[in-house]
Amino acid sequence: MRNLENRTGILFSLLLVCSFSGASGILPAETRIRGSNREYSQGDWITYSSTRFVRQIAIGDRFVYFATTGGIARFNFFSERWEYPWTQSNGLAEDDVYLVAMDFNTGYLWCVTASALCYLEPASQWWTNLYFDEMGLGRGEVIHSIGFAANGRVYAVSDRRRWLSSLNTSIQFNTVSLNENSGQIIWYGDRAPAPGELPYFFMSDGYLFDASRRIINDLQLREFEITCWVRDSWQNVWIGSWGLGAGRGDLTTTRLELLKYGLWSESVQAVVPDGRSLWSGGSGDAVTEWQIPDGEPSYFEPALITGFSRQPVTAIAVDDATVWFGTRDGLTRFDRRKRIWRTLTIANNLADNWVHDIFIDEQTIWVATEAGVSRIAKSTVGTDSLSIRHLNYPALGSVTVFDIDQELNLLWLATEYGIYVYDKEKDEGGFTTGFEGPSNLFTTALSCHDGEVWFGSEDGVRAFDTKTKQWLKPPARWVDPDNKINILRMLAAADAVWLGTDSGVYKYDRYGMRWLHFTREDGLPSNRVNCLLLDGDYLWFGTDAGLTKFYWNAPYRLD
Repeated sequence: MRNLENRTGILFSLLLVCSFSGASGILPAETRIRGSNREYSQGDWITYSSTRFVRQIAIGDRFVYFATTGGIARFNFFSERWEYPWTQSNGLAEDDVYLVAMDFNTGYLWCVTASALCYLEPASQWWTNLYFDEMGLGRGEVIHSIGFAANGRVYAVSDRRRWLSSLNTSIQFNTVSLNENSGQIIWYGDRAPAPGELPYFFMSDGYLFDASRRIINDLQLREFEITCWVRDSWQNVWIGSWGLGAGRGDLTTTRLELLKYGLWSESVQAVVPDGRSLWSGGSGDAVTEWQIPDGEPSYFEPALITGFSRQPVTAIAVDDATVWFGTRDGLTRFDRRKRIWRTLTIANNLADNWVHDIFIDEQTIWVATEAGVSRIAKSTVGTDSLSIRHLNYPALGSVTVFDIDQELNLLWLATEYGIYVYDKEKDEGGFTTGFEGPSNLFTTALSCHDGEVWFGSEDGVRAFDTKTKQWLKPPARWVDPDNKINILRMLAAADAVWLGTDSGVYKYDRYGMRWLHFTREDGLPSNRVNCLLLDGDYLWFGTDAGLTKFYWNAPYRLD
């Protein structure tokens, strides 16, 4: 460290390098999801993604099921509430669902994805996936229709007119003749009967329903296709759209309401709590504010908002009535009281337009960027004298800073050249040096907890105890000599330390003194985990394929 040890009185050594059992070497290729992981209970893993693109609808005895690009969305028409969707986290082969079907003879729920035929056994609530190539289908051949017959059989028909059949209680499909009596089969998908004329409905909130063209217009004159509709026995018409999600039309009042649910975009790069709601964002399409699972989500589209950058959201922070969004093209401020959006850039003295992290304390907004850290005086926000200064310029002026956290009066920065430590009280700082720490190592993540500072660098994980002035020993120390794991985010807590990486989630169990690895086979929708949020007994993972809630502290599991 550059003369910092003597100034702060704290010994800064190298970060410990800890070793995961089996973490080195070539990472395994993604395997097929065979069904629900029975090491977990249903609901231990729940993924919320974008369910606003609907392909098919099926009405069950309790739910209306919507086949969407983000799993099977389930609306309980008795409680009139959404319940968590069926996704890869619960055992589906994929989240993009083409077809959903309900067999009232057995209570089995069926669906079709791009590569598999999946079914849910009603008593156990376990999913099982039958992959097309293993069922004898040819390359590129897919199932487009599912039917249920009174003789106790299930039929599946492919796009090449191949018929397969199985008993509905003992699933084993075999190819059958094309001259089956299709008149006695209840079909879903392409062979289902036409749904009839689409009724005319009135809508509120600026939406216009056009039954003749089968579209919905919004206030921006955008057109959203109505992809499917089904009438139930209670004078309701359930519709699916391409971009606006599901809707329910009342034939007695001729009113249609949209049933908003899910994220706007499946990409989640950042997630933060705001009271009972969560803010999440990733792609430049929109950010979502949602009180999961019961609230109605609110979507904020940069394309429709003056002052909101359209670049991907990389960080979010909440400070009373202000929500800050870090993007690749500046720092956006949203004043919720005044409903004002404004993006700050290098023209406003921001260190760089590419923002990696935001940290807020009592007096300052600290902004980690591609070229140093900017400090914004909170007292000047919203005034004509906005104060933005560079932290320790020029020493830190051109260094990429990926992550910021605080331990007592010290700010710890994860940078491309190792760890930088800044004493806020003394207004001075420097890089760490020493044999055990991450000197000059590319360091992407850090997290502070109860006197410990954990770091994720290009060769593994290290941790420093500021109370004992000691570096933690293995197994807390991990070295990855093959550099196969890129650590994107860290979260240190009382019971465990969590790593979000591009190969899943790693957990250091403090009491068991062991590292555990979670991937798609456990319940993640994607092995790239961009952000972490601890919520008591639950942990939220932001991934490229949605926002996942994990019951990590379940008393009936040992992991």
